[in-house]
Amino acid sequence: MPHIIDAPVDVELSADGDPRAFIWNRFEHTVIGQPQAVFKRTRWWENEGIPTRIDTELWRLDASRGGEEQHRYDLRRGTDGSWTLAMDWG
Repeated sequence: MPHIIDAPVDVELSADGDPRAFIWNRFEHTVIGQPQAVFKRTRWWENEGIPTRIDTELWRLDASRGGEEQHRYDLRRGTDGSWTLAMDWG
């Protein structure tokens, strides 16, 4: 069952711009395999009524902390370049 996290994280990017690791709760989580970019349409009309941002950039990836079991996560990149760990899919 997925868990909403919504916590800020530091993300390390590969040379081509894909997430390759992130720091959450002081621990590094290493991305396993190829992360997938997903764009989610926002409901801009419900907020300010001005479409300053139409899509939210999400990255769905599998990652592991040390030798522990891997989990599937969603990372969200903000318009200011900040990152948020949005979801832990387990």
